[in-house]
Order: sequence, then C-alpha cells, then structure tokens
Amino acid sequence: MHFLIVDESHEAREALASMLRAHWRDATVEPWNPLALGNPIVALTATRYAAVLIDPRTAHGEGYGWAEAIRGAPDAPPVVLVSEPAGEPLARLVQDALRASSAPQGQYDLSRTMPLAELKATTRPARALTEHPVEGYRILGRIGQGGSAEVFLAERVHDGQRVALKVLDEHLRDDVVFMKRFVREYKMLADLRNDYVARIYDQGFAGERPYITIEYVSGGQLGAKIREGLTSLQALRIAAGIARALDAIHARDIVHRDLKPANILLREDGRPVLVDFGLARNLKVESSLTQRGGLVATPRYMSPEQCIDRPVDARSDLYSLGVIFYEMLTGSKLFEGASPGEIISLHVNGERPRLPTRLAGYQKVLDRLLATRPADRFQTARELFANISV
Repeated sequence: MHFLIVDESHEAREALASMLRAHWRDATVEPWNPLALGNPIVALTATRYAAVLIDPRTAHGEGYGWAEAIRGAPDAPPVVLVSEPAGEPLARLVQDALRASSAPQGQYDLSRTMPLAELKATTRPARALTEHPVEGYRILGRIGQGGSAEVFLAERVHDGQRVALKVLDEHLRDDVVFMKRFVREYKMLADLRNDYVARIYDQGFAGERPYITIEYVSGGQLGAKIREGLTSLQALRIAAGIARALDAIHARDIVHRDLKPANILLREDGRPVLVDFGLARNLKVESSLTQRGGLVATPRYMSPEQCIDRPVDARSDLYSLGVIFYEMLTGSKLFEGASPGEIISLHVNGERPRLPTRLAGYQKVLDRLLATRPADRFQTARELFANISV
C-alpha cells in the first residue's frame, strides 16, 4: 500500500510513517513537505495512493483547501486529516477511510479528526466545472483560490499539456472594470515568450465564468521557499531572475504593480516565473481601471508612489523587488509587525533597514532598490540585472 503524508514537520511525517508501517508492514510512504513542494495535488496526477494523510493547518491553513481539492479530484484517494488528536488509533482511521472510499462521495466523513461540516465551513469546495466544462481541457484538481477566482490544474486534451486554469466567479462577468482587466491581462502577454514570465495560452468563458489558461509551473510559490530558508546566493539568483522577467515586461511598457512572493512561482530548477498580471498596466494606454484614492495592490510590497497614489512606472516594480529581496535575504518581512497603515507610512517616510553584518555586501543594492525617490533607484531592470547577475 502506498501512502502520501503531507506535513511541514519532518518529525511528524516520520511519526505518521512509523504508525502506518507498524500496521501495514508492506506500506510504502511518500513524505511531502508543503513548504518546499507546495500543493500535494500535483503528486496525485503521477501516482496512485491508497490514502493521503494531511495536516490541514499546513502552509498557514492551505491544507484545508488542498484536502477538499483532493477529495474533489477524479479517482481521488481517501483523505485523513491528522491535525488534532483522533481519539482512535491512526490505522483504524485509515482503514475506515479505505472502506468508505468505495461508497458514493459525500456519504462518509473520511476526515474523522475534523468534522466534515467544519471542514466545509472553513474552505469553499472546489467546483468541478461539470455544468459548464472548459472545452478542450480536463480538470485534474484545484491548486489555489483567491477572493475572486479559483485556479485548477488541468490537462489540454489534444496534447496532454498541463496548464493552470484560472476561473473567475461568474458574477464578475457583470463587473465592467474587472472584465476589462481580465481581457487586458491576456492581450498584453499572449504573445510574450520568456522563461521568466508565465506563458498565457487561452482565454474564454465556461458558461458565465470567465477563464484564462496559463503555463503550469510546478515548483511552488516563492513565499514557501522563503519560509523554508534561502542562502544569500539563492536569493541573489532568484532576484536576478525576477529582474529578467521585469525587463521583458517593461520592454513592452507594462508595469506589474503587484509584485510579491505569491505572484512568483519557481520552476523545478529554481528559476523564478512571474505570474498574475491582473493589476498590470500598459503605460502606452490611457486607463481608468486604477482606483484613484484606493489601494489595489498589497501594502507590504507597494512602492512609495503607489502608497500616495502617484503615477507609477517600471521603477515601482523595482522597489517591490527590493522588498522581496530583503525578505529572501533575511527570512523576515520588511517592517515586520507593523499594521497596513503603518507599513504605508513607513514606505513613504520610514528609515530603510540595515542588513546584518554577514549580509552587509548586499546593502548597497538593497538601498538603491528601496530608495524612496524613483530617481535614486536602479532605473531599469536590466541595469539591476547587470549589477547582481551571478
């Protein structure tokens, strides 16, 4: 029997594996560290498991959504949540899950350590898109969700190419401003070919739900890699890769405007890939899609000019990269502990952080990236790359 164990803790994974092997001597166990590997649903597309054991608190609560996505995937194995004391031996829980897995979905609670009602109240169920499937794609499972969209791992029917399928809530079709952003995201980047920018393949509607298909990048989010820990050399190489991505989009007069670790994925070889251009702006096109007087980006990674609602250009993205670079080097967030309002004030008027002695060699680069005045920063991503490429 083959099991998948999803937990941030190496000790917890080993303990669960020992419990399983004590009951099933021939059991094989695949450990999955979500901080390094991201969403475990990817593993299900390549391997069949007898059951998946997952700590739903993993990756800051992402485990709840992952568990529900696995349960909704085609031919899914049973899922056992193991975050709380079960009150029963683990092997019995797994046995019950295996017996129940042949029953109609939904009749059994396979997560005996977490009531199913509580699980469903915690995370919105993945939509299977069976009522209005996306023509030409087969859904493999959900790999993410935000306030207005879900992202599915899908397979292109005609060639088996795996893609990320971003599907928006159906009510957004009536939101004129949002739809313009959605259409623009496709038009701006549909013909861009760059290893450091996720390729966009297709756009359309599944019933009333707008969708866009994007290159699937399997190495997980940069944020997870930062939490795992990076060496300064790794941080420098990732920053250089992000600079190459920014150079590619800035050459088209596109400013991302929402650069943050959640919008940077990693390839298997560690190269970063820029995604999610929903807030991007083409500087050659007059646009009223930006909310004047309102925040549309993430305060921690905003440039000072974004914070005070001033016009932005490519140098705004470089400031955001500076915030990410600081986080990669130190493992701490810039202005840690400050409220969103305080962060905005600190971006505009606060003192820039000093790196510890062991990282002092990067201080000059960081100072230029985080300069309050755009004129004092690197002026282009290409200039930055020339200074930090290794």
